[in-house]
This record gives sequence, C-alpha cells and structure tokens, in this order.
Amino acid sequence: METGENNPISIQSDNFNIGLANSYHLSIQLGISHFSYCLLNTITLTYDYVKMHTLSSVDDAAAEITEIINNDVIIKSEFSTQSVAFVNFPSTLVPSSLYKKEEAETILAFNTEVMGKVIADTILSQKANLIYSVPESILTIVSNFFPKAKQKAQESILIQQYSQLNTNTEKAYLYLNQKKVTITFFKENKLIFNNSFDYFTKEDLLYFVLFSFEQLKLSTEKIKVILFGAIEKDDEYFNLLYDYIRNLKLGKRPHQFNFPTEFDSLAEHKYFGLFTQVLCV
Repeated sequence: METGENNPISIQSDNFNIGLANSYHLSIQLGISHFSYCLLNTITLTYDYVKMHTLSSVDDAAAEITEIINNDVIIKSEFSTQSVAFVNFPSTLVPSSLYKKEEAETILAFNTEVMGKVIADTILSQKANLIYSVPESILTIVSNFFPKAKQKAQESILIQQYSQLNTNTEKAYLYLNQKKVTITFFKENKLIFNNSFDYFTKEDLLYFVLFSFEQLKLSTEKIKVILFGAIEKDDEYFNLLYDYIRNLKLGKRPHQFNFPTEFDSLAEHKYFGLFTQVLCV
C-alpha cells in the first residue's frame, strides 16, 4: 500500500508487522533537504516498509527532522539493528595511503566547504577514504534517537556498491538527488573518478556530465552510463542526456533483497543508496 499526497510518501507490504520490530533492520538517510527510512526483514530479506520526506526548509532541517521522528511511531520502535547514511554533505576522496586523521579537516577545507564535524569513511575495495562534514545539529539527532546506529556517508555506500557491480568494462554511474548529481567512473574494477555537482536545469546537468567525460577522455558513443535517483525515463533530463550519450539506462534494485508487489509503484532505480545501505555498514 502506498500513502501520501505530496509529502511524505510511504509504502508498506501486506506482511508488515511493526510488532516484529526486532526482526527488522532500520536504514535511514539524513540530509538537510531529505529524510527517508526503510525496514528490512532480516529473516526473509524482504523490504516491508519505506517512508520518504522532502524537507520544507534547509535552515530548519534539524528541527523539522526532529518533529518528524517525534511524530512517527514506527521509527521509534526497537529494531534488531540500525544504520544511518548522511546525504549530500561536502566531501572529498583521497587515497588511503595519503590519508592522515589529523589532517582530514585541512584536506576537506582545501577542496570544499566544512559544514560541521569532519568524519572519514574507509572504502576498502578502492583503498580510499571519503572525508566529509556533517552539521552538529544533524549529528545530535542521530545520537539522541539512534545512538546504536552505524554511520556512513551515502557517497561511500554508493562507491562500494558500484564496485560490486560489473565494472570490468568502462562504466559511469550518475546518482541524482535534490538537484545534485554524483558522477562515478570505474575502469577495470578501479575507481577513476568521483565528484558531485549542483545543477538547476537540464542543461546544467548535461554540461557537468559532458565536462567530466571530456576530462576523462571518455567517448559518449561507447561509455556505458547507469542512472539512479531522481530522474525518470523519457523526462526532459533523461532525453537530453540520451541525445548525447547512447548507452544510457536506468539502474536496478539490489538483487540481494526481495521487494513485494506493493513496491512496484516505486521505480527500480530509485533509492538505490537507501536499499543497499545495510550491505555497507
């Protein structure tokens, strides 16, 4: 069943039973414009519930998220395990061989804005560290409501999951969320490029994609591009990209899990980061 008019949207399976909360893993996505969570039945490996909120104010994001949690009976249940992914916060990627914890803030500040506490994730498959910052107000929400949750940046989760897909050939992944696109490129199972850009129009999106491909010397006729997130097949963004990139397709849900028919209303390329979060924490 899907409910919600404009905000929020929730989907639950007919088998969902919050009375069995201790059989579920809770995955949460937190950002300054977005808050979502889903519940995975760890016995059947089936997603039984998902809820998505678009926040109304960036300036009051922490207060709005706190109110959402306080008014949500389901998310405050006692789950078997919990995880949180931070979405769309400033970040930079460095080789593990060059990473030093005491220099993380300096490295991040050199490349982008520092918005709060500096955190670093280790991406073992690529021998890299993602350095990012999260506002203290957001971290306070996690410590107050989800103190046992494992934490990671969604960007780290996506890189790890992309590396598990078939990357023997040259392949690029585009993840679109809240007018931000993260472009990730693999060659022979090795991460070559990962960067995020804010865009406002379809022309902006095309420019950043083509610019990145040009810097990487990639042929738009040959490169395989997989799209995830806030884009629809045959919408104006997809169509403009397809005018320039021939091997363009929408991504699929993670094959490791089951999705009941109630989830059919949610396109398969949506919320890939949320649904794969449990695999990376």
